[in-house]
Amino acid sequence: MMNENLLTRNNQNYNHNVGQASRLSEDLWRRHLPHFQIQAGYYFITFTTYKRIKLQPSQKNCIFNAIHFLDGKKYELYSVVVLNDHIHMIINPMDKLSKIMHSIKSFTAHEINKKTNRKGKFWQDENYDKVIRNEKEFIEKIKYIANNPIKANLSKSYIDYKWLYVKGWINDNS
Repeated sequence: MMNENLLTRNNQNYNHNVGQASRLSEDLWRRHLPHFQIQAGYYFITFTTYKRIKLQPSQKNCIFNAIHFLDGKKYELYSVVVLNDHIHMIINPMDKLSKIMHSIKSFTAHEINKKTNRKGKFWQDENYDKVIRNEKEFIEKIKYIANNPIKANLSKSYIDYKWLYVKGWINDNS
């Protein structure tokens, strides 16, 4: 059930478009898609490179490592897969989703642009985030992430795909 204070804060309605800087401090923000964050829960998040730029192996490493670096600091990471032009992940946030996505996208864009001697956008502005409502949906999303490299013909087995992680199962070296 959605908490009323997510839609209204201090009697202000937040159903309007806001810029990048101002949305970093809100529970609800809107760009092209509305984004709501509940107080606790798991999220399935997808984000994509700008104009579907194809990621090279070193760039996939950078993204995969950056996402793992923030595990335990900004969220609890349950699963992530870095594909050729997009990323899927499941997290339980400890911080606002907008701040989490800004941290991942800003750091990786800067690092990748610096290493490839390029400038400009690296990520699409939007990301897709969905609250996972129950255990059945959680398991469906884990399976979707684990099978994604196989469906995309990037690997014959999920265990062999270097940029796939599922907590307690795949590439979990903890």
